[in-house]
Amino acid sequence: MLSIEHTVWSVNNIADIIDFVHLNPTDVLIIDADLLDSNNTVFNQIKDIDLKSLIVGHNWSEDKQIHALVSGMSGYCEHEDALTVLVKAIASISKGDIWLQRHLIPKVIGQLVSLTNTQANQSKKTHLNNNLQLLTQRERDVAKMICTGGSNKAIASLLNISERTVKAHLTSIFQKLDIQDRLQLAILFKEIL
Repeated sequence: MLSIEHTVWSVNNIADIIDFVHLNPTDVLIIDADLLDSNNTVFNQIKDIDLKSLIVGHNWSEDKQIHALVSGMSGYCEHEDALTVLVKAIASISKGDIWLQRHLIPKVIGQLVSLTNTQANQSKKTHLNNNLQLLTQRERDVAKMICTGGSNKAIASLLNISERTVKAHLTSIFQKLDIQDRLQLAILFKEIL
């Protein structure tokens, strides 16, 4: 059915797929879900070769379908539906679209947004931790006391320095961390600690 419009090759295992794709230009990989079910690393191996992939399976749960799309696959269809939708699915995936049940699209988007937010938060924490390394030990001490609600006077007394020195440390902290005030400092420390 596909061979009318496409060149079709059949490959039986993941190692052959990877070797084949490196040697032959390939638009879309159609992969039997049984291969994915029998080998947990296949998702990552296929993602590493950066190839549009349609999974054809039998009664895969919605969670498995969503996981496949979030993991980098391009679509999913049931074996029973393959004869009627395969040409449409391949055409859609070839254009860069995804192929799955319409009601699952919001769930896939929600998972991707959540994953993106998690990655962004991790990147932000890494950036903040790197910036914290710019602080001297004394500046870190002052910052921690600010975060516990300490006044300049109380901090000066506890660290046996002048209030003017506390203010100088705060100015330096604000510059190094690219923040404006004590509240932002407290929020920043709460996020990374």
